[in-house]
Amino acid sequence: MLADSTAIFVLGHLSVTSRSPEHQLMAFWAPFLLLHLGGQDNITAYAIEDNELWLRHLQTLTVQVAAAAYVLYESFIIGSESSLLLPAAIIMFAVGVVKYGERVWALKCAGSSSSGGNYRSLDRITATAFGPLTTRRDTEGFLSIAHRLLPVPLDLIKGPSRFVDFHYGTSKFHVEELYKVTEIQLSLMHDVFYTKAELVHTWYGLCVRVFLPLGTIAALVLFLLPGDHHKDNHSRIDIAVTYVLLVGAVCVEITSALRALFSSWTCAVLEQWEKGRNVWHILASLRRLLHMADWRRRYWSGPIGQQNLLELCSHCWASKRSKMARWLGVEDTWNTFAYSFSIPVSESIKELLVSQVLKSAEEDVSESSPDHIHNSRGRAVLKSWKLFEELGWSITDIEFDDSIIVWHIATGTYLYWYQKQAKDSGRQEDGQQLAHAKEAEGLSNYMLFLLAAPLHATSTCKPQCICPLDANNLDRNAGGTTRYKKTMNSGTQLGAKLISREQECSPPSSDMLKMISQVWVEMLCYAAHRCSAYSHAKQLGNGGELITISALLMEHIRRRTSMPKYRYLLD
Repeated sequence: MLADSTAIFVLGHLSVTSRSPEHQLMAFWAPFLLLHLGGQDNITAYAIEDNELWLRHLQTLTVQVAAAAYVLYESFIIGSESSLLLPAAIIMFAVGVVKYGERVWALKCAGSSSSGGNYRSLDRITATAFGPLTTRRDTEGFLSIAHRLLPVPLDLIKGPSRFVDFHYGTSKFHVEELYKVTEIQLSLMHDVFYTKAELVHTWYGLCVRVFLPLGTIAALVLFLLPGDHHKDNHSRIDIAVTYVLLVGAVCVEITSALRALFSSWTCAVLEQWEKGRNVWHILASLRRLLHMADWRRRYWSGPIGQQNLLELCSHCWASKRSKMARWLGVEDTWNTFAYSFSIPVSESIKELLVSQVLKSAEEDVSESSPDHIHNSRGRAVLKSWKLFEELGWSITDIEFDDSIIVWHIATGTYLYWYQKQAKDSGRQEDGQQLAHAKEAEGLSNYMLFLLAAPLHATSTCKPQCICPLDANNLDRNAGGTTRYKKTMNSGTQLGAKLISREQECSPPSSDMLKMISQVWVEMLCYAAHRCSAYSHAKQLGNGGELITISALLMEHIRRRTSMPKYRYLLD
């Protein structure tokens, strides 16, 4: 984070120090600052805002390149034609400018198409000749499929792009495996916004990967040649530091070239070429042999934030730490931090999410229909369970953020009653009942976490369609108390209705838990569809969110049902 400001200070220091006869070699170090300011290929931006501010980085580049050129001009290197340091300095200066310029260009490419508007894509299709999809069903195969289908998340999150159409092939792709592909695509989209991936794996990016190692090696050789008569006049420490800088630069650039060569992005490019497939198989084999396959980090780690309103309310007033935070005026921040946690996404939640999205697509409902999963918010689920007339008010008659709180309270109330009933009766819950209970609780806590977590929380996705929950602010505002109490009472009433419905069954079944989980999935999909592209892209820098996975799944399924060749690919 301090690299730019430190480089400016060092360049200013070198412009003075390198004039000293004892430290003239220090001027040769200036280009190395530009080289390392270019950064590694696997990081360009620390936050999505860096991409939007690429012009500011360009201004910094201009200033630092001018400062490095001034240091070289004022030093003995430029004025001494017999010194081999002159061509070495020119080479390193060119390498540094290219490396730093590449980083700024990567920031521009990542930020130019990602707007804050809605992510909904255009339906224009550009057919591109691709061969049949790989039949492999291991992680390397899923990684290949994720690359081949990358235009979908690119179109979804980054902006309108050409969609790749696929030729018919003999291989088929099971939709149940789509979640795995979507997880991998989450990390690929991280590469698009926060690394040089898209830039590196182009013809000019590959040329740079070849030129930079050769340039740094040439500079090292020139410095090693005995024809440089100035070496005897330099400090041994300065010579040692110069060797370290040169050897380090060579190692860094060779490593960068090897990482690009063995990257899955390179394999994806080669796989598209008929003549490149043999090379792809060789690279894939070497990746597995050398354990360089980056699929190990491709799967989304899968934690989802959790916050339980009932638990927070029952503990925050009795906690001494919460009282201290209240006295300091940071109660809301402290409560969010202290009573938030994360859990891994269970396999049952993954299956439920995919099945709900598929079910909506198979019903062939128009996207403008209120029963479509984009708009339902749980309406379609309640209708399918014949509960809409009784419980529909909790979805259609109140705002979405209030609906989340109402269903969160109702879910917590129902789960407490359900688990108490099972304990009191000594009934042993089967695996399906436990799975549905964990689904309902996990999704309920996750949606409240998205609603309540502050913008500065590092693990929080903040969809623009959701407003922050702050019960204390509601109490302080005019009319806030009435709204807050009404929402809490509505949640309690809904929970009582769910319990009364369940009491009609003897013994209680897991159907009500299943229905509650399905409602939460539709709420999640509703929020994901209305979450902006900018919010999705921003959260990728913090590891991604289930709400982004949901948006990608819906877009994949939408294309599957509306585009015949794409549908064949996913059948």
